[in-house]
Amino acid sequence: MKQGKLIVFEGVSGTGKETQAKLLQRYLEKKHIQSVIVYHPTPELKELLLNWRKQRHIDVTTEVYLLLADRYDRVRQIINPALKKGQWVISLRNAVSARVYQGTTPKMRSWIRKEFSRFEPIPYRLFHFTITPEQALKRIMKRHKKTGEAIGKFENIQALENKLRAYRDVLHDMPHISIDAALAISTIHKKIISSL
Repeated sequence: MKQGKLIVFEGVSGTGKETQAKLLQRYLEKKHIQSVIVYHPTPELKELLLNWRKQRHIDVTTEVYLLLADRYDRVRQIINPALKKGQWVISLRNAVSARVYQGTTPKMRSWIRKEFSRFEPIPYRLFHFTITPEQALKRIMKRHKKTGEAIGKFENIQALENKLRAYRDVLHDMPHISIDAALAISTIHKKIISSL
């Protein structure tokens, strides 16, 4: 069986990663290619982190270890088996996010990269969705009003500006494709398909 492909969508909240993942999955289905969407962190860990942050102060090192365990479990149980079956895996974030969000220093980012590289498969394509902090926050607030999804600690203008800078730093020497998330949904989808 032909080896599957790992596609990663990265970017701050509000860039439309999940929308594009679902569109790509539908496109692949029409091409008779099986695929699976995975989240990093998983919804279960996201909920745990949200509760922990409310109840107590947890430092970034604790968060990294939780993220490592969560991702290792996804790689072992879902990602690697799917790739071996020839399926495509569409991952909403990967180790890049841990380096951006928990990597507060160059040394910390280097350590995070090293730890994830022990088990994290190299993506076939890494897409980075770019947007202004203002556009991202507007979309986050719209989603919050529509779904009731909690506003995360990184979902404010200052944090979004910081994380956009961090993405530029982390991705500068990594192969990736930049996608302007302010474009129309259909245009972004076509750009992704063209890149694949």
